[in-house]
Amino acid sequence: MRGLIAALVLGCTMLIAPIVLAEDPPSEPVSASSDTQKDAAEERAAQFVGVHGPDAESVPGGALLLAAYAIVWALLFLFLMRIRGLQRHTAEELERLSAEIRATGSQ
Repeated sequence: MRGLIAALVLGCTMLIAPIVLAEDPPSEPVSASSDTQKDAAEERAAQFVGVHGPDAESVPGGALLLAAYAIVWALLFLFLMRIRGLQRHTAEELERLSAEIRATGSQ
């Protein structure tokens, strides 16, 4: 059962991770000296520079929301099945012990 849960979590992680990682563009290495960086910072402080980027989000939020709800419901279902199995095992053990006590009490 633990293996099944671990496989489910790993599979969901492997499905969702590429989507999340696709949002961030690769960062560029910093190769400028500190003087150049200071000059660039002063230049940015003196003037307005507009940000260029996408006009809309690249990952639809509805699909991610549905995936999150599906994962939560699946984990809840697995948890309830585990509790049901433990309850069944406990009931069988209780019945066995009750029968053993009745058998030793009648002797």
